[in-house]
Amino acid sequence: MRKAAVLIILSFAVLIFVGAVILQSVLILQRVAAVRDVEGQVVVRARGQDNFEPIAGKDRVFAGDIVKTSADGQLTLEWLDGTRMVIGPDTLLTVLKCQINKSNDTEISLFKLDAGSIWIRIMKVLSQKSKFEITTPTATAGVRGTIFAVHVALDGETKVSVLEGQVAVTGGGQSQQVNPSTVATVAGKSKITAIQDFDEQEKLTWLEHQNVAEPILRIEAPADGYQAKAGEMVTIAGQSEKGAKVTVDGKPLELKIKQKFATDIAVPEKMAGREMTVTVEAVDVRGYKVTRELKIQVAR
Repeated sequence: MRKAAVLIILSFAVLIFVGAVILQSVLILQRVAAVRDVEGQVVVRARGQDNFEPIAGKDRVFAGDIVKTSADGQLTLEWLDGTRMVIGPDTLLTVLKCQINKSNDTEISLFKLDAGSIWIRIMKVLSQKSKFEITTPTATAGVRGTIFAVHVALDGETKVSVLEGQVAVTGGGQSQQVNPSTVATVAGKSKITAIQDFDEQEKLTWLEHQNVAEPILRIEAPADGYQAKAGEMVTIAGQSEKGAKVTVDGKPLELKIKQKFATDIAVPEKMAGREMTVTVEAVDVRGYKVTRELKIQVAR
């Protein structure tokens, strides 16, 4: 009788444990990055694989994947919440972990940058328990919501450049907050060696990568150069990001599931035989703006 009771208790305990594991796996969701704007030679080694393969044809990057770009390679990783990472040439980046725990609303995003450059835009302000970190051979950069870049030289020297917000940079056991328009340098295994204001070269670099700060705005229909007839309706459709304000020729649109939008516009009779321009604009919660112009060829 006692043995039977013990077995029942043990079975019940096992069921509770298994149930807790299953519940935890349901509550912890993997954050997957969409692959955008691939240029040049870019390869990826999937988790558990031995060889690198061209990233062309792949539309997602997962935790555990290693991304490598050549001297002419570049790509953008994009998450649904508006987080964006531009990976520059000659870069080796590992996605260590990227997940969200729905039970306590915490996000953990960990990356390892062995060489090269990345530019990052994090829209939402992360909770105290959340973590977004870039680890390099000499430093760690941790943020809660900002726009910044990390550069790793061949000798391991790390530079963290902050455009907006603050980044906590740790190197050699020392941690400092790096403010907007400044660059922190960590050389070798030493402490942070310098925090300096942007010089002209750094300003130029950010100017060249200003698109990393812009909100997501993709036009899915119609294609640029679309043919239409005067008097007919044309559907303008696309995708933006959570919190963004999207307008088409000044008309505000409501974002639907997955931040999709769509509206119909009429082609005026007076545009017959001419080219019609439709302006689509998205403004994020910080005020950054991106504008797309669609060209529609109107038949006579």
